[in-house]
Amino acid sequence: IQKKPHQQHDEDDSIVKSVPWLIVGGGIHGVHIAARLIGNANIPPSDICIVDENDHLLQKWKSRTKSTGMEYLRSSAGYHLDLEEHSLRHRFSSNSKNKKQRKSTNANAFFSKDYERPRLDIFNQHCDTIIDKYQLHALHTRGQVVSIHPSEQFVGVTVSLSSSNHGNASCDDDVVCYNAGKVILALGNDDPSYAAWVSEEDVEQGLVRHLLDDDNNQHDYHEPFSFQNTNMNNSDSNSISVAVVGGGITAAHKVLELIQCAKHQNQNTTQKKKIANIHLISRHPLKEQQFDTHQDWMMDKAACKRSEKAGGSGIPQRQRDFAMSSSWKERRKIIAKERVPGTVTPAVNRGKNGLVYAIENGDVQWHHAEIVDKTYLDSSKEGGSATTGHTRCRLKLTLSTGKVIEVDEVLLATGFGKKLPGRGLIQRDLVGKAGLEVSDFCGFPIVNDHLQWHSRIFVAGALAELELGPSARNIAGARLAAERILQSINGKN
Repeated sequence: IQKKPHQQHDEDDSIVKSVPWLIVGGGIHGVHIAARLIGNANIPPSDICIVDENDHLLQKWKSRTKSTGMEYLRSSAGYHLDLEEHSLRHRFSSNSKNKKQRKSTNANAFFSKDYERPRLDIFNQHCDTIIDKYQLHALHTRGQVVSIHPSEQFVGVTVSLSSSNHGNASCDDDVVCYNAGKVILALGNDDPSYAAWVSEEDVEQGLVRHLLDDDNNQHDYHEPFSFQNTNMNNSDSNSISVAVVGGGITAAHKVLELIQCAKHQNQNTTQKKKIANIHLISRHPLKEQQFDTHQDWMMDKAACKRSEKAGGSGIPQRQRDFAMSSSWKERRKIIAKERVPGTVTPAVNRGKNGLVYAIENGDVQWHHAEIVDKTYLDSSKEGGSATTGHTRCRLKLTLSTGKVIEVDEVLLATGFGKKLPGRGLIQRDLVGKAGLEVSDFCGFPIVNDHLQWHSRIFVAGALAELELGPSARNIAGARLAAERILQSINGKN
């Protein structure tokens, strides 16, 4: 049974809780850091609180990866949320003693042949075992942080509780205030990036959907077929056209999933509405790259020590040069150069049933272009007709090449924005009010070697990239961040 944080009431009769460690964010970074605090730093679970607005830990991760159609992760099996580096390999290896686990999943393809990349479903199963192992679900308060005020004594964190909160806070209270000894900001990325031509009405009517926007991702292309654009129910046509916008691995994953879905639908004689046309629109040529950052950036200090003992270079030169730079502008430029977005792995591009072959076979129409104009159509009429009313069912898209295509839905795979995560909270409370230091060039936190932004505030994920480098946002970055934070606790350099 987990012990709840110490509670008291202030003069306004609102609940104030004292907790030694408060983690803001229950995603990949927050969950891994919580596990490391318990498993490596021997911090009692009762001393930790994880604040996340979702019903379950890792909910956004699971929702977004499912929405993209990802089958295998991009990173290798060494990057996961457990403490021991080979934990994922050991659990799902062919000689694993966990026979029940292997029987419940297709054991023949737990890992890809290239770089031993784990399949998404077994990676998620492994994540769930870590959450259960350290009982992290019991530490989860479902709510949204609305203010953060650091002081020398503690960090005041105000949380607006979600109506169905199942965490440590009482469901009868709308707001709870924490006096936290230490706070770890594990906030992930900025909001999904929408193209300028997309309007709120497009999203509301289901004409446009961002694959990484959890607010608009209740769509499932598998049987029974349902379409986000509800006006499609009024259409006489049984043929559905979908456009995926983006040139990176998210777009590629989604296109390949749609192709398989279309083939499955064609075999189902009872399926009425079927995907007939799939378009891929990317503003740059398809670029192939195994990882979005060089593996040198993913090496933690334990890996560096092993390299050195084996006669290797130890800390990679890339990391050395980055750490030696005292210019935040230069560090940001290194990150921009070394983190290459909008690329597709060789396996997804040229592997079995890969994207290149799908384009060659005509399963998808690839357009090297941008969308420059759109017109709304009423698809209940033969050939579609322009409309300004409320029966908008389709979009006519004009591309920069001059080509015009008509689609029922546009799926955006255009990544995230580049602003500070936290939807203004970090900028307002910690930069504006508390005056914590940020780079004049990019506005991101300037932290020490242990990722401390304040004596009581640590950062992870995107907020830590000026210290960790271009892999800070990735799963590898979660392990790097946890390592640095634990070094602070243990008093090591």
